[in-house]
Amino acid sequence: MSLDLKALAAEREARMRSSGAPPSSAATPARPRSTTASPAAAKPPPQGKHPAAHRTAPRAAPTAPSALAKAHRSIRMAHSLALVVEVLCALSLFVFGFGTTTLCVMLLAAGFARSGGALAHGALPSTLREGAPPSAAEVEAAAKGAFGPGLLSAPAAALADEYRVLVENLAFACTYGKKNCLTNDMYAGELSLGKVCSLVAAKLSDGTLRCA
Repeated sequence: MSLDLKALAAEREARMRSSGAPPSSAATPARPRSTTASPAAAKPPPQGKHPAAHRTAPRAAPTAPSALAKAHRSIRMAHSLALVVEVLCALSLFVFGFGTTTLCVMLLAAGFARSGGALAHGALPSTLREGAPPSAAEVEAAAKGAFGPGLLSAPAAALADEYRVLVENLAFACTYGKKNCLTNDMYAGELSLGKVCSLVAAKLSDGTLRCA
């Protein structure tokens, strides 16, 4: 009986070999897994591929007020009124040509800007005044802006300073001395001529001529 089983097993082995199949007793050796990391995996990622860290841009420091901007309100008002007169006179000279009267008005306006702070304080309505009239010492010590030597040494800076003071005075006048309903919106953020005009135009379009 055992001989018959051995013969059957041998016959089966012969058939499997003739058909190309591996013998049943031969086990295919398992391929060992490599524990060594591949060069691509071990290579660190390029530095340029890392996401940039969130950086907050430093805020620009607010511009410090100029010497003219720190002057008494009535002195600044005198400067702004004189600047408006000077611009109108310059346009008159451009359109109508040279005129002695126009030049005299320009000289008077420059003198008013330099020493007319107390006079402007008395002429302004009460809503546009701040405190007592400026003293003679305050008027003398105040910056001259574009109505002094600064117009020759640094004309762009002097005119820009006068323009900023003019816009602030205009905002002050449109808010009745920072007392009406436009005050909060007017002084929220940076002042500009466009902002002043847009706020006033919005109120006028609503039919509001005076707001408390």
